[in-house]
Amino acid sequence: MNLKDYLDKAVQTKTAVGHFNVSNWEGIKAIREVCFELKAPIVIGLSQGEAEFMGIDEVAEVVKFYKNTYKLPVFLNADHFNNLDLVQQATLAGFDSILFDAAGSSLEENIEKTKEAVDLVRAYDPRILVEGELGYIGVGSIVRESVPEGAVVNEAQMITPQQAKEFVEKTGVDLIGPGVGNIHGIVKGYKENLSFQRIAEIKAATPAFLVLHGASGVDNDSVKQAIQAGISVVHVNTELRLAWKNALQKSLADSPEEIAPYKVLAPSVEAIKAVIKEKIGIFG
Repeated sequence: MNLKDYLDKAVQTKTAVGHFNVSNWEGIKAIREVCFELKAPIVIGLSQGEAEFMGIDEVAEVVKFYKNTYKLPVFLNADHFNNLDLVQQATLAGFDSILFDAAGSSLEENIEKTKEAVDLVRAYDPRILVEGELGYIGVGSIVRESVPEGAVVNEAQMITPQQAKEFVEKTGVDLIGPGVGNIHGIVKGYKENLSFQRIAEIKAATPAFLVLHGASGVDNDSVKQAIQAGISVVHVNTELRLAWKNALQKSLADSPEEIAPYKVLAPSVEAIKAVIKEKIGIFG
């Protein structure tokens, strides 16, 4: 089964595929081990910053190895790319999907820029899924003090079903990530208020798969309701980073004399695995 097959199944069963970002070997190792254990499909996300740090081609080869050698249902997504040169590089490297993010632009500009990315990807390999972003929800998987300026946080600001339909028809994207009350990162003391009605309306208006970005920090019941309303992919990153950092800090404090990286970092792998396994259980 390819990624689209799993997404079709998610729609039919009202479940969601988990999308987990990585920026180091611990994250990749954690995903591989969870895949072995649960046999659940997982999308590995690589943002532009993460890709520049780890290497687009290098990560792509690792994922291909897991697919071909171990037959794992693991897929690779270029997450929030806005540079067409990097989009082309990810396409040539054999990524399964690419999210081109022009959500900071007007709807008209977003359509124009996303269409250019779609045409570029399809010219090389029409099997690669392409996602567009609708509605600004902040940038970066970080812990925030406040809601990002300009973020879509109430229904009056959210993209309408008609606009989503227009976007999909004019760009030809396979997936869309709408701003429906979600925010990238975790905002201290803030409870994200997802609009399940708007999710359902957008799902009814377009055949594209719906993606929930910024799910870190969103309560489990809300995530489940969002999936029931039509979300088929859920993105998690900030919680993974926190799990990695907290486990590493404790590991260093507990063993100050240890200098073997694989020993110091082992608890971080387990911490990341615990988050991923919990989320997969929530996603169904």
